[in-house]
Amino acid sequence: MPKAPIIHTVLGAIPASELGWTLPHEHILVDFGGAATAGKHRYDAENVIEVMLPYLLELRKQGITGFFECTPNFLGRDVEIFRTLAERSGLHIVTNTGLYNKEFLPDYAQHRSAECLAEAWIREFEDGIDSTKIRPGFIKTAVLPQPLNDLERKLIRAAAITHNATGLTIATHTCVADAAESVLNELERGGVNPSRWIFVHAHREEKNERLLTFANAGAWIELDGLAFGGEDNHRDKLLFLLERGFEDRILLSHDGGWYHVGEPNGGTVIPFTRMYATFLPLLKECGVSDAIIEKIMRINPTNAFAV
Repeated sequence: MPKAPIIHTVLGAIPASELGWTLPHEHILVDFGGAATAGKHRYDAENVIEVMLPYLLELRKQGITGFFECTPNFLGRDVEIFRTLAERSGLHIVTNTGLYNKEFLPDYAQHRSAECLAEAWIREFEDGIDSTKIRPGFIKTAVLPQPLNDLERKLIRAAAITHNATGLTIATHTCVADAAESVLNELERGGVNPSRWIFVHAHREEKNERLLTFANAGAWIELDGLAFGGEDNHRDKLLFLLERGFEDRILLSHDGGWYHVGEPNGGTVIPFTRMYATFLPLLKECGVSDAIIEKIMRINPTNAFAV
């Protein structure tokens, strides 16, 4: 008999059906110091936990149960902090494997092959991250908002190899359609079905019509910048997609949080509550039904990330 789909959280695998209402793109901890200096020596883990736990508990009170922590390795990923916060908040927190770009790439990314990079990411899935038993629940990548360079193509190929070995969904910080088309083409050449790829920060693409290429292909369109405002832009893009029948291709999130390493008590943390406080009521005012909202907030994230 086939096994039921699962989600890999920092506390272990759960049936995908238990993920619940979910924020698919958020951050707990971010270190912008660069790959050369990033590490646990740069912050007090207990302070991070103390500062961030109330924000997560507030989410739980709102009925959110799934939380995808999108900070990649060398930019502040700390799975032990995430595990503690999951235990104390009751959230299903999911972390990632993969790499980001620019100064957040370790030196070895420049000269190692895609196969070698993928081997390390697959090992994190099979053996656990940082000498823990914590498995990643998705693959995080990032490209600049322009056609891919050779290094970015290599990283995307590594993500495709990792996906084919693990089944994990790939989420790519992309922002604009030109870059997204390059990413999707590279992934398809690597044998990845578009339904296993997320166009991250798609709300930044100025032309709504450009999103149809990815929705028609079956990719996920993630409108995830609500932490920084822009409700009208998010609403317009969402309604544009709904009017064309793509309610099963949309993901919504804040890109919020951001305990900033190097700033006292993490600096100014952006709450994860704007969705419930302003955006979902705005959608209802526009005539979006409770059933569609539940599909976007509960069913779509489950389908997007289930293995």
